[in-house]
Amino acid sequence: MDKIKLTIQEEKELIYNAIEKQVCELNEYPYIYSVITFGFYNNNGDRLPPDTIRKFWDKYEVERTCRLIYNLIKENLKVLQIYSFIERHEELLDGNGEHIKDGRFHINLITTDINDNTIEEPDRKIRRLLNENNGYGIPISSMVGDIDTIKISLLEAAIKKADWVNKFQYSIKIQWLNTEDDLKRTIRYCFKDYLINNKVDFSDIIVSKASDFYKP
Repeated sequence: MDKIKLTIQEEKELIYNAIEKQVCELNEYPYIYSVITFGFYNNNGDRLPPDTIRKFWDKYEVERTCRLIYNLIKENLKVLQIYSFIERHEELLDGNGEHIKDGRFHINLITTDINDNTIEEPDRKIRRLLNENNGYGIPISSMVGDIDTIKISLLEAAIKKADWVNKFQYSIKIQWLNTEDDLKRTIRYCFKDYLINNKVDFSDIIVSKASDFYKP
């Protein structure tokens, strides 16, 4: 029997489905989705040096930051699984729609939930994070709210220990993924460039050294 030849899009969907299956297989909801951006200014409003800003377009440097964030979350919050994906902002075009410059990178991060015991029985590293500013000028330990609100603040604090991530609250956007549909929709969003652009490989999206994927 002749082997059926798949189209490029069919091959992409097969690869994507394998990736999606691995992210979803733990099946312990909720998951947490974070978008991490790099700003051009420090917290005093001063523009960063050009050699720093140039790194926002450097895939190697962005992947290095992903690995640092991965380690910070694992060491401080002890989550079971982390999946790191990078994405470019829209390209810069001239008035005729011609390409001028690729967009800079940002990071899409999917993690499993933070265990309640990590918050309720804090170790030394968690206690240190609890003393961090929650973005509104008060320590996280002084926050009044449910445990999920504290978890988000602790995740932000851990991420903000990485280089490039500005300390103001808008550099990180975090939301809960409460259902399988929420998770699958978010994974597909992270891979939208791969699925629609034949010039983008899945390895351009996944940061394998900052993710808990395994080889099937």
